[in-house]
Amino acid sequence: MDDQTHRRLSTLLSIEIGTVLARPINNVIDEQIPERRGIKDYVTEAVLQGLVRTAAILAASVIVRRVTSSQK
Repeated sequence: MDDQTHRRLSTLLSIEIGTVLARPINNVIDEQIPERRGIKDYVTEAVLQGLVRTAAILAASVIVRRVTSSQK
């Protein structure tokens, strides 16, 4: 598998994983963060969303590497 295909597959997979992981996090954000938000609430939301995206990218990369290495 060439590098461009590897990147595309990783990107698509990370989007899907991120969507699945974001659902419970969004529910937590809706429950825990009040309607009137302060800077702390915005920082908390940004950190949680960043962690979800990072986890999705890492998971997608690992999955794609394992799939491509098993095909060689």
